[in-house]
Amino acid sequence: MGKMSMRVGNRLNSTIVRARMKRIAKTKTFTTKRQRTQKSTSGSSGQSISQLLSKLNANSGKTSSAEQLLANRTQTLLYSGMETAAERVEKRLGKFLKTDGTSVFDEEDETKLKENVTDHIESFVNDYNYLMKRLAQSGDIVDSNYAKKLKNYANAENKELREIGITIKGDGTLELDENKLKAADISQVKKLFTGEDGFAKKVSNLSGQIGKYAKEKVTELEKSSAQASSNYNRYARYVNNSQSYNSSYYNNSYYNSKA
Repeated sequence: MGKMSMRVGNRLNSTIVRARMKRIAKTKTFTTKRQRTQKSTSGSSGQSISQLLSKLNANSGKTSSAEQLLANRTQTLLYSGMETAAERVEKRLGKFLKTDGTSVFDEEDETKLKENVTDHIESFVNDYNYLMKRLAQSGDIVDSNYAKKLKNYANAENKELREIGITIKGDGTLELDENKLKAADISQVKKLFTGEDGFAKKVSNLSGQIGKYAKEKVTELEKSSAQASSNYNRYARYVNNSQSYNSSYYNNSYYNSKA
């Protein structure tokens, strides 16, 4: 009876040990499959994402699509401001040059004439300075050349401008002495701001060119932003789909192994 109990006990122990060994082997097999799955999916998706990023950024160097969108937004605002300032300068000077058939110099009342001229020149100086600052901020070689030309036009009339209260600052912007302008002889002002080859005409013509160039830049930047946005959205969808695929693949592998 004692020997039989021992044999039954030994068989029972052997059964328990074999069952335990099977569970351990199954666990190791699942772990190995899980590691292979993670390595395979992460490796393939990583390579695909890297390849996609390379294609997305092929037209913008090392700049990502998101960074390109931000840079374009900043430049678009700058050139929009430049376009507006150039148009205002051209329009303001047109009031002196009879662009629309009338001129501020047509006023017969001397007091009103002085007031109108002072108001228009003050507005011109403000718009001119804003334009100069935008040209300096862009960092574009074309804009630098435009700024240089404007400075040259002003420097060529430096003495005459000073006589009516306008001085040229180091950065090319203008500073107005309103009292000196009001006290100046109206003929001196008229000489600078009228005529086909005067200061106002040259600045007006160049402002028209600057406005046109700025408008073209805005259009170009908007197209670039649309492309960058499309690339960015396409990349985001790819990453989301890739992550969903990896998660699904991993979970299916896990449940298949458990089964």
